[in-house]
Amino acid sequence: MPTVMIVDDSAYVRFVLKDRFKRRGWEAVGVSSGEEAVRQCSLLHPDLVTMDVLMPNMDGIQTLKAIRSWWDGPIIMVSQATQGGQDMTWRALEAGASDFVGKPSPQEPLDQVIAQIIEKYEVLHRPFSGKPMLTAHPKRSSSAASARVVVIGASTGGPKAVGQVLRQLKAPWAAPVVIVQHMPPNFTASLAQRLSQIIGMPVRESPLTPEIWTWDPGQIILARGGYHLRMNENGLWSEPGARVHGVIPAIDPAALDGVRIFGHEMCLAILTGMGEDGAEAAYQCHQAGGQVIVQDPTTAVVWGMPQSVLNKKAADLVGNLDEIGAWINEVIHYGKPLS
Repeated sequence: MPTVMIVDDSAYVRFVLKDRFKRRGWEAVGVSSGEEAVRQCSLLHPDLVTMDVLMPNMDGIQTLKAIRSWWDGPIIMVSQATQGGQDMTWRALEAGASDFVGKPSPQEPLDQVIAQIIEKYEVLHRPFSGKPMLTAHPKRSSSAASARVVVIGASTGGPKAVGQVLRQLKAPWAAPVVIVQHMPPNFTASLAQRLSQIIGMPVRESPLTPEIWTWDPGQIILARGGYHLRMNENGLWSEPGARVHGVIPAIDPAALDGVRIFGHEMCLAILTGMGEDGAEAAYQCHQAGGQVIVQDPTTAVVWGMPQSVLNKKAADLVGNLDEIGAWINEVIHYGKPLS
């Protein structure tokens, strides 16, 4: 049976997480500090490490970096929905954490958090299948020259991947960019702020209904965590709803709205992530004459979502993050020289 090492300075959190993992057939070991985690990881060689972000003395990032210097197994951060917890979560992902989950809350009950951790663990160990037809240097097609919106979808590994793609964008541009990242409530505002710092231009969290933001060619909008992003001819907003593909926000609701509104004038990029979210929208976008690009398996943390698009024969291009960013940069400038 697999072994998980739970790193948290709270004895109560260690107890409840160990209990839930054991009920699911796991061996579980609790560790109370970063220093002890570094020692125990070298002795136990666990299958999975869950790590608190905020800990005294040696915090989650310092512990992560120490373990990552010699161990490349899955490390999932368990993050508090506080400003400090969120900021350190993005730093942890940039430092090599596999993914993160929010700490249990009324919106994300304990058993649901455990299920998310185990699902992430399983998919991180699942190799991709199939042989994608890689395009070495993606180019904007002639039909993409009339793009009116770009939608980027991502899940596991997405925050870091999205940041790398957005670094390629050069202002000003002519088409809005909409990002749907699978993420729990209360985290997307700080992610938007983090992305803004990384790329040096504003990234805004989508507004809650009944507020609606009209289409602005130069905007970058990140879907609000815990709500679905929706679009119509007048603009975009976020609203409550049922989970789609087990997540909220989901890519398909937003991107399918985009296909209905913009048709062949929409471009869709599907980045790293598990599951099939975005595949139906990609198929509909491709059928409508829009452009679809997916991340290649060599650079994706998890290749489930890009692979599901290829399985539907809906991808026009496959590329790494720098190639995807360069392609989107061409799309949003309509192929015109940058000013």
